[in-house]
Amino acid sequence: MINQLFKRYLTDIELKRILECYGLNNLNEDIPITYLSLQIHKTINNLYENLDILLEVYLPCKFKFLYNLNEKRVITLLRQITKLYDYKVCKYVVSKTSYYKIEPNQIQKIKIKNNVKIIF
Repeated sequence: MINQLFKRYLTDIELKRILECYGLNNLNEDIPITYLSLQIHKTINNLYENLDILLEVYLPCKFKFLYNLNEKRVITLLRQITKLYDYKVCKYVVSKTSYYKIEPNQIQKIKIKNNVKIIF
Protein backbone atom coordinates (compact mmCIF):
# COMPACT_ATOMS: atom_id res chain seq x y z
CA MET A 1 0.00 0.00 0.00
CA ILE A 2 1.43 3.36 -1.06
CA ASN A 3 -1.13 5.72 0.46
CA GLN A 4 -4.84 5.90 1.27
CA LEU A 5 -5.80 5.36 -2.38
CA PHE A 6 -3.27 3.14 -4.12
CA LYS A 7 -1.89 -0.36 -3.63
CA ARG A 8 1.01 0.19 -6.00
CA TYR A 9 2.42 2.54 -8.61
CA LEU A 10 1.33 2.28 -12.22
CA THR A 11 3.87 0.81 -14.61
CA ASP A 12 5.09 3.06 -17.43
CA ILE A 13 2.82 1.27 -19.90
CA GLU A 14 -0.20 1.53 -17.60
CA LEU A 15 0.44 5.22 -16.98
CA LYS A 16 0.73 5.85 -20.71
CA ARG A 17 -2.58 4.06 -21.37
CA ILE A 18 -4.36 6.13 -18.72
CA LEU A 19 -2.87 9.41 -19.96
CA GLU A 20 -3.89 8.54 -23.53
CA CYS A 21 -7.50 8.49 -22.32
CA TYR A 22 -7.06 12.22 -21.67
CA GLY A 23 -5.32 12.87 -24.99
CA LEU A 24 -1.88 13.10 -23.35
CA ASN A 25 1.31 11.19 -24.11
CA ASN A 26 3.18 11.89 -20.86
CA LEU A 27 3.05 13.94 -17.68
CA ASN A 28 5.28 16.71 -19.07
CA GLU A 29 3.00 17.50 -21.99
CA ASP A 30 1.78 21.09 -21.98
CA ILE A 31 -1.75 20.53 -23.28
CA PRO A 32 -4.72 22.11 -21.47
CA ILE A 33 -7.55 19.80 -20.47
CA THR A 34 -11.11 21.13 -20.64
CA TYR A 35 -14.50 19.48 -20.26
CA LEU A 36 -14.82 19.75 -24.04
CA SER A 37 -11.50 17.96 -24.59
CA LEU A 38 -12.69 15.20 -22.24
CA GLN A 39 -15.73 14.71 -24.49
CA ILE A 40 -13.69 14.89 -27.70
CA HIS A 41 -11.22 12.25 -26.48
CA LYS A 42 -14.09 10.17 -25.00
CA THR A 43 -12.14 10.06 -21.75
CA ILE A 44 -14.87 8.49 -19.63
CA ASN A 45 -15.46 5.63 -22.10
CA ASN A 46 -11.73 5.09 -22.55
CA LEU A 47 -11.19 4.94 -18.78
CA TYR A 48 -13.94 2.34 -18.49
CA GLU A 49 -12.10 0.32 -21.17
CA ASN A 50 -8.94 0.55 -19.01
CA LEU A 51 -10.80 -0.12 -15.78
CA ASP A 52 -8.75 -3.28 -15.21
CA ILE A 53 -5.64 -1.13 -14.69
CA LEU A 54 -7.40 1.17 -12.24
CA LEU A 55 -8.85 -1.76 -10.29
CA GLU A 56 -5.36 -3.24 -9.94
CA VAL A 57 -3.79 -0.09 -8.48
CA TYR A 58 -6.62 1.40 -6.40
CA LEU A 59 -7.50 -0.01 -3.01
CA PRO A 60 -10.72 -2.07 -2.98
CA CYS A 61 -12.52 0.43 -0.75
CA LYS A 62 -12.16 3.05 -3.53
CA PHE A 63 -13.72 0.93 -6.29
CA LYS A 64 -17.12 2.60 -5.87
CA PHE A 65 -15.57 5.87 -7.07
CA LEU A 66 -14.40 4.20 -10.28
CA TYR A 67 -17.77 2.77 -11.28
CA ASN A 68 -19.59 6.10 -11.49
CA LEU A 69 -17.30 8.36 -13.54
CA ASN A 70 -18.26 11.81 -14.79
CA GLU A 71 -16.19 14.77 -15.98
CA LYS A 72 -15.53 16.04 -12.47
CA ARG A 73 -14.47 12.62 -11.18
CA VAL A 74 -12.25 12.08 -14.19
CA ILE A 75 -10.33 15.26 -13.29
CA THR A 76 -10.12 14.06 -9.67
CA LEU A 77 -8.79 10.71 -10.89
CA LEU A 78 -6.11 12.52 -12.92
CA ARG A 79 -5.18 14.59 -9.84
CA GLN A 80 -4.78 11.48 -7.73
CA ILE A 81 -2.63 9.69 -10.29
CA THR A 82 -0.38 12.67 -11.03
CA LYS A 83 0.17 13.22 -7.31
CA LEU A 84 1.85 9.80 -7.16
CA TYR A 85 4.53 11.06 -9.52
CA ASP A 86 5.06 14.47 -7.88
CA TYR A 87 2.92 16.38 -10.36
CA LYS A 88 -0.25 18.33 -9.76
CA VAL A 89 -3.26 19.30 -11.82
CA CYS A 90 -3.78 23.06 -11.67
CA LYS A 91 -7.07 24.72 -12.52
CA TYR A 92 -7.12 27.97 -14.48
CA VAL A 93 -10.14 30.08 -15.38
CA VAL A 94 -10.10 32.30 -18.45
CA SER A 95 -13.29 34.20 -19.32
CA LYS A 96 -15.49 31.80 -17.35
CA THR A 97 -13.94 28.76 -19.00
CA SER A 98 -12.05 26.35 -16.76
CA TYR A 99 -9.08 24.38 -17.98
CA TYR A 100 -6.57 22.15 -16.24
CA LYS A 101 -2.86 21.62 -16.78
CA ILE A 102 -0.44 19.10 -15.36
CA GLU A 103 2.55 20.80 -13.75
CA PRO A 104 5.50 19.54 -11.71
CA ASN A 105 5.04 19.92 -7.99
CA GLN A 106 7.39 22.65 -6.79
CA ILE A 107 7.11 21.82 -3.10
CA GLN A 108 10.24 20.14 -1.82
CA LYS A 109 9.78 17.56 0.87
CA ILE A 110 11.85 18.05 4.00
CA LYS A 111 13.06 14.93 5.75
CA ILE A 112 13.62 15.22 9.47
CA LYS A 113 16.32 13.06 10.96
CA ASN A 114 15.91 11.48 14.36
CA ASN A 115 17.62 12.98 17.39
CA VAL A 116 18.03 16.47 15.95
CA LYS A 117 18.65 19.26 18.46
CA ILE A 118 17.55 22.77 17.71
CA ILE A 119 19.34 25.44 19.74
CA PHE A 120 18.18 29.05 19.81
